[in-house]
Amino acid sequence: MAARIAFDGTIHEMNRAEYSRDASAEEIIERLHDVTDACFAGVQLVGIGVAAAGMVDTSTGSVISMHLTPGLNGLPVVALLQKRFGATTLVDHHPRVQALGDRWFGLGREVQDFASVYTGEALGFGIVHGGEVLRGENGAGGESGHTIVQLDGALCRCGRRGCWETVATLGWLRDRAAAAGLRGAETLDSRALAALAEDGSEGASSLLDLYARNLAIGIANNEQILAPGHYIMHGDACTGGEAMRVALRNWVTRLAPERGRPPTVMFADDPDQITLLGGAGLVLSSVFSTQA
Repeated sequence: MAARIAFDGTIHEMNRAEYSRDASAEEIIERLHDVTDACFAGVQLVGIGVAAAGMVDTSTGSVISMHLTPGLNGLPVVALLQKRFGATTLVDHHPRVQALGDRWFGLGREVQDFASVYTGEALGFGIVHGGEVLRGENGAGGESGHTIVQLDGALCRCGRRGCWETVATLGWLRDRAAAAGLRGAETLDSRALAALAEDGSEGASSLLDLYARNLAIGIANNEQILAPGHYIMHGDACTGGEAMRVALRNWVTRLAPERGRPPTVMFADDPDQITLLGGAGLVLSSVFSTQA
């Protein structure tokens, strides 16, 4: 997905292209050119900000690895776009760009410390501390989905065992739904799970609560270490509506350290748009040398 965005956050053009998980690097580059040409060709740009899935190296502007889509491994996204459009191009880890969108244009505008949480097929945190996005050396931080929450647990795509992603992603949810005999297990998400629970499925209600608990484990661990106190949820969890919101808040309150007031959990209204706006924030915070 690509968009051309004005300084005030107005989206003037937006385009989307799809590719399969087993797509080659050549096919991915072709799709990248399709969407960016549709938005940027013939336009004078201040810069281009890219939200990249997987591990990124912000110093080289490339994707290091992406377990879900190996064709992205080593992709020199900054070099490709700078050559094509002649504009300053920056790339960062998707949840951090998402956090920039929250910080500049979303629920984090008035908050100095918060975590922007991506949920779905993968998990990740974008951490804002004192108004600044925390990145680690060359953008190495933010791989929260691969923090270990269960010693010797299930094998993760990364090759380690017991990662947070093994117990709180859509893959895990669908496996548990299939084991419980829930309808539509192979494509189940929070929206469908909440609907089944509302229809009176006891198995769906129990699974929704377990999913919320497992998501809350990662949030509580982060609260122990960095204590941002505010969590802005994105992705799949947000589609679960009020049932997921209540369950997640309850579990975060139970699992997080007691400091007088439990962490705040908020659901983003339009996660895809916020990430696009975060790409604009990435450019603005660099070009104008402001704190993100």
